[in-house]
Amino acid sequence: MKTYKVVVLNIAKVDVKEAHKWYDTQLIGLGNRFADDMKTTLLEVANNPTSFAIRRLNLRLANFKTFPYAAHFFINSENDTVFIIAILHTKRHPDTSSNR
Repeated sequence: MKTYKVVVLNIAKVDVKEAHKWYDTQLIGLGNRFADDMKTTLLEVANNPTSFAIRRLNLRLANFKTFPYAAHFFINSENDTVFIIAILHTKRHPDTSSNR
């Protein structure tokens, strides 16, 4: 099985930084646990991106295991690349990622 390259767009990196910072204000070290959960999720996406259901157009969501977040992404099959366009709390309006 091939592994896809994962590209996290800058706007998604901002999402991660904001969430990491917020979790660290709640409890020291919780931001790092959030980051670990994200890395595990992105590794699953890299290994099998088509296992995640299409939610809208070609946009797919990969829910984190522990934290209430999801990676919003699309696949470019021509060059085996996954583009992460958002890392959002699952209670945010779903159109937030579509507008990106």
